[in-house]
Amino acid sequence: KLMIPSISDIVAKFRYAHRSVEDVRKAFKTYDRDGDGAIDRGELHKALTNYKFNFSDQEVDIIFAAGDIDNDGCVDFEEFMYLMCPSTAQIVKKFRDSYKTINEVKGAFRKYDKNRDGGLSKSELSRMMMSTGHSFTDMEIDAILNLGDRDGDGEIDLDEFMILMTPSASETLSKIRQGITSIADVKGLFKDIDVDGDGLLSKEEMLNSPGCKFDKEQIEAIYELGDSNGDEVLDMGEFIAIMYPAAGEALAKLCKNYPNIDEVELLFRKLDFDNDGSITKTELSEGSIRFTPQEVEAIFALGDINDDGALDLEEFIGVMYPSAATVAGRLRGQYTDINSVKKAFAKIDLDGDGKVTKEEVAKTDLFNNQEIDALFFLGDSNNDGEIDLEEFIGVLYPVVAAALAKMTKDVQSVDDARYLFKQLDHDGDGLLSQEELRKSGCKFSAKEIEALFAVGDVNGDGEIDINEFINVMCPGATTVIARISAQFKCLEDIQEEFKKMDLDGDGQITREEMMEYSALNQQEVNAVFDLGDTDRDGSIDLNEFVGVMQTSAPVPYTESGTIVTVGETDVYLVGSGAKCVIWCHDMKGFNSDDRTRQLVDKLAETTGWVIAVPNFLGGKKIEESADEYSWLSSITDWNTIRDFWVERLLPYLRDDLGIKAIGVLGTGWGSYVATRMSSYEEILACVNIQPLISSAVEAAKEDLYEVYEDVRCPTLMMACRNNCPNEKPGGLANNIYNSCSFGKKCEFVELQDMMHGFLLEGERSVEAIAVQSRMSMKKTAEFLGKFLHYHGEPEPVVEACCGEKGIDDFDLKTHSSDCCKTCLEIKHQANKAASRCM
Repeated sequence: KLMIPSISDIVAKFRYAHRSVEDVRKAFKTYDRDGDGAIDRGELHKALTNYKFNFSDQEVDIIFAAGDIDNDGCVDFEEFMYLMCPSTAQIVKKFRDSYKTINEVKGAFRKYDKNRDGGLSKSELSRMMMSTGHSFTDMEIDAILNLGDRDGDGEIDLDEFMILMTPSASETLSKIRQGITSIADVKGLFKDIDVDGDGLLSKEEMLNSPGCKFDKEQIEAIYELGDSNGDEVLDMGEFIAIMYPAAGEALAKLCKNYPNIDEVELLFRKLDFDNDGSITKTELSEGSIRFTPQEVEAIFALGDINDDGALDLEEFIGVMYPSAATVAGRLRGQYTDINSVKKAFAKIDLDGDGKVTKEEVAKTDLFNNQEIDALFFLGDSNNDGEIDLEEFIGVLYPVVAAALAKMTKDVQSVDDARYLFKQLDHDGDGLLSQEELRKSGCKFSAKEIEALFAVGDVNGDGEIDINEFINVMCPGATTVIARISAQFKCLEDIQEEFKKMDLDGDGQITREEMMEYSALNQQEVNAVFDLGDTDRDGSIDLNEFVGVMQTSAPVPYTESGTIVTVGETDVYLVGSGAKCVIWCHDMKGFNSDDRTRQLVDKLAETTGWVIAVPNFLGGKKIEESADEYSWLSSITDWNTIRDFWVERLLPYLRDDLGIKAIGVLGTGWGSYVATRMSSYEEILACVNIQPLISSAVEAAKEDLYEVYEDVRCPTLMMACRNNCPNEKPGGLANNIYNSCSFGKKCEFVELQDMMHGFLLEGERSVEAIAVQSRMSMKKTAEFLGKFLHYHGEPEPVVEACCGEKGIDDFDLKTHSSDCCKTCLEIKHQANKAASRCM
């Protein structure tokens, strides 16, 4: 007996082969040979009785029995984790106990998903777990992450988090399902509860129905986990999916084999042996195309609406190719916020023209043919065969469409839109930020503001200009107007065209005159009048015509600078003047598709300086590197960079461009280059944003202390929450700089709510990211502006504003600026008054 190993010895031997959470995850995927998310007894026997483990059949049975906690004949991933890491069960329980309700779980997810990307990274999950008041080790956090991350993408999305964190709802549903043995039970239960017979179950109906046997807690669990499209009612499909999930999965898998109506009709004819126009369960079960019992039950439960035991063609199509609305409802469940919808659109829009075709959608494999048909059926409102971002969002995130409709209902013309824009633009900079809208006292909700920026911010700069605003507020006509106005090169052209259209010379153009003279069609004429007839008198005068023709359609960002070659290195150059900032790009490189050049152009525009972005990487590409560390090692070569700076770039800036004051700015890896360049006296100031200095120095095998000691100029360091402490307030850099003569001029800031990457790749429709990006660039310009000076520099000229307070009297004839709120308000109110008099 002493020689016979105990059960615990056998299991311990198995655990010993898997030391880390990652080992456990890899082992599970290896053992789960059919990829169904669970390991059955046969799969475990094949995995453990080979030469690597050499367990006996009896030992494998012992291990399987220890792992199959619920005795369902297989070991799912959670059970496998409990088997391999026994403490996991206590860890999960400790974490789950911190959230009592499903609403608390959802609220916690949204709170700690800081970058609003719809998923919890390890760092976000760690912060959430620590906030519960319990302590967790790094391995315990890994265990939770691996348990929750069902699709293996390295993050936990909301659906995965709900499954992980709502055991009470899951346990409640498990108890309910124990009394259900077939789809017929589910269907009968649905009909018993559906008192009004409309095929939909609301919460109130379930609570009050005499046929409902569930209590309030159970109903809450059913709706929280079952209402996939968020319409607050359950249809038969959703009810079956939550009450009898195996059938829903079987049906979904089956439908993918028949992606369009033609194939479904052909399948129906093959199954209808006796050609009586209907299919019975027997025909489905015994036909040449075999269906599993679950598939047969699922098809009849959803399709046999009249309960006659047979499916006609219409009922069969209804199951196999459900209506577009039903498909769209299923799709909406995949997108938890507007940013995930925008990311999907950007992935589909292969040519970047702002519109997607069916062919583009099909190439991405995001949707099957059935879903693509539904998407275009519902979204392609003008039937042009393409869907733009607004239409795409309207299908997959309909709350945005409703919000935009509410926002635009009181805007009847371009004049109304311009007036509203100026009222909202409190700082008068010609741009609207989310913060301005939120603090404006207007009645826009957070979702409406998010909707406006998601659809309206065409150039992705995190702000909305007047043309973008008009495009959202008057969406039906701005595209048409842009096409018409493209023929006019100047104001005189517009005025000349007006005179030609004004056939009777009364200073007014009617619809009839415009149709008679011009080559415009009815749609185009209506667009001009919808936007231009601000006083609604049925005709357009010269001022109205000029106003509408000068409305430009917003365009995506286009580069303002040019690429020049300095030595053998490309340099992106923008701006003019005697001051220059050398922008050192991040590790993704000179030609990255991030926001670097857009920020560079904006900085040049706001400061009036030259901004130069050298290509420090040459022809190297990040895709060719195995991992981040090896990439950093290959590009962090200060000797090569220094030679280019001293021998090529500095002489070019000083001698060819006449630059007299130079600063440097680095983002990410570029902050290493900026810091190294700061050791030269020609650099007057340095700014580093989301710095990776410590990582780059380590990759280059240099001495970090010496790198910081070499710096000779004032530095602004803005580190994110997950950047290295060396670059944060009180860190190594801060302490070294304090001992230098310029130390008091340095500033160290930690952006505690931002993660690395927010500036160049963060989603700008998220207010926190947009605001912090704008504030970071403003602080950058102010800091550099304090130190970029040269001998003989002219004094700055301060211009007075037209609407400056303190002027009690003014001449109305000269006070007619389109940039002054006072002028616009007077003009707008005058037009309103004139309209009322009419």
